[in-house]
Amino acid sequence: MTWINRLRLFGGVLAVILLVAILTLIFNQRQTKVASVNATVSADQYDLAAAYGGTITKQFVNEGDSVKKGDKLFTVQSVALQQDVNQGLDITSTDAYDVNQKKGVLTYKAVVDGDLTSLKAKLGNTLATGTPFGTITVGGTQFVTADYLLSPRDYERVQKGAEVSVLLPNNQSVIGTVASTKVQTNAGQAQTQVRVTSDSLAEPDLDALTKPGTPVTATLNLRDDGPLAGVSDVTFNFLRQIGLR
Repeated sequence: MTWINRLRLFGGVLAVILLVAILTLIFNQRQTKVASVNATVSADQYDLAAAYGGTITKQFVNEGDSVKKGDKLFTVQSVALQQDVNQGLDITSTDAYDVNQKKGVLTYKAVVDGDLTSLKAKLGNTLATGTPFGTITVGGTQFVTADYLLSPRDYERVQKGAEVSVLLPNNQSVIGTVASTKVQTNAGQAQTQVRVTSDSLAEPDLDALTKPGTPVTATLNLRDDGPLAGVSDVTFNFLRQIGLR
């Protein structure tokens, strides 16, 4: 065998070894990823409830409106309030409502910035004391609630702060991290709910794609416990840094 043929043989063997190594790394990396069974965009919400019930005499907002902290929502003529005042109770204004003791009315206000995603209180309606009458979805607090069906071993590999790739309806991906997890066991599997946070979800240019209730796909990165874990991490981190992944 000539030296040229030996070099060709050596090069061929080296190429096969390199190909097998790359495929092994890719397979090992894919074993650490799991897609959500169900995932939706959510946001922090503030439930509104009536400290004093009565008849709604003024309505300043409608469902779907954006409000700022301190904005008026509606005014209630309250017999219960008037009775308490007549009995000598000093009912004072709070961040949630302004009180006019002489007239026996309360004007309810927004206590946070956000959107009125539900509003049951309507002009002319009667509101019972303690009854929830609406919900403000707080702006800029979007997160993803994702459900996964995992084996007990895979559940052990879920780490707080782990990277999650969130695929939006327009096929654009944003990167988030695991903020918290909840789990219950069913038929030997871990039904896991993960809260995924990402600053990108609150970006103005993605507002139409990240409204609460929007369905998404969240791919979770599990901790790599395989024998090639270190090599795999170094390789894919390098590819990510040079823009090839």
